[in-house]
Amino acid sequence: MNGTPARPDAALIAALEAAHYHPLWDRYKAITPMAPSAKDAPMHWRWRDFAPFTERAAREVPIEDVERRAIIMVNPAFGGATQTTANLLGAFTILNPGDRAVPHRHTASAIRFATRAEGAFTIVNGRRCAMREGDLVLTPPMCWHGHINLGQERTAWFDAANMPLVCGLDASFFEPGSRSEEAFWEVDEGDERLWAGAGMVAPAAVAAQAAAASGAHSPKYHYPGEVTRALLAAMPAAADGAKTLRYTNPVTGGAVMPSLDCYAQRLTRGAATQARRATWNAICLVVAGSGRSTVGDKTFNWEQHDVFTIPHWTWASHVAADADADLFIVTDRSVFELLGLVREEVR
Repeated sequence: MNGTPARPDAALIAALEAAHYHPLWDRYKAITPMAPSAKDAPMHWRWRDFAPFTERAAREVPIEDVERRAIIMVNPAFGGATQTTANLLGAFTILNPGDRAVPHRHTASAIRFATRAEGAFTIVNGRRCAMREGDLVLTPPMCWHGHINLGQERTAWFDAANMPLVCGLDASFFEPGSRSEEAFWEVDEGDERLWAGAGMVAPAAVAAQAAAASGAHSPKYHYPGEVTRALLAAMPAAADGAKTLRYTNPVTGGAVMPSLDCYAQRLTRGAATQARRATWNAICLVVAGSGRSTVGDKTFNWEQHDVFTIPHWTWASHVAADADADLFIVTDRSVFELLGLVREEVR
């Protein structure tokens, strides 16, 4: 007979499988791959295509009927699952004037980055955090949070969260709040004032108390965009023209949360960044300017408020077009740090 000869251990393998065992020797390459291989291809969502859906959602979805009026960017590589990358979601939330997004809390970590959000506020654990241009607001695990638009215009902002990671671990807990709890909204900046000064921290006893209360996440929830822009303007560029800032926990100096790690990057006009690949996933929001990114075998031409992904272990390089451009980058790098799985290559 033609064909591949039967393995001498074929009967043993069949017997092992029938008894709910697997032999290592015939499948070790599948169990221990030579290198990561992302399931998802890089994706690009243009704001000009996305904006009409936000308009429709604002008209057609009453905020009183839903937890959030948010639209999530989905990569088809995940077979219809609500995922933007392997571990992260990216979305935009829309509020009409006077809208309140009902408070809730959950084990997933999330962030809000203000794009067109002037007049909106996020309440996090009794602190009112403004959402002005470029502001980053954290909603750490199991922190009560809700959103309100006190302005006269419709607001929108970028959200990111790690629900796919938490649900993949089957570690998700969710607790809804009350729509009628007026006291939730009647708060000011509160303890956020302790962390407002760059280069200054609260007294040691206060910092220790905050660290103990917050666990491993940052006790600072609000990172103003004006501060970020000033720091980017002041810092020197790397050899490839890029300026990169990490948002940090002021108590530890590490990532803002154990499972979300955020960065601001300024690209110098016409200078391409070095190509890099890393073991973590990233979602990039275009904060200002326009440019081009090559991610894997795809090239994206982007402009303000566009969103694109960098799947893990995928080469990526960026270049600003007519002027300097700013990116906000949210990643799951801190997860890989904690697991000792950080690896990065540059070429």
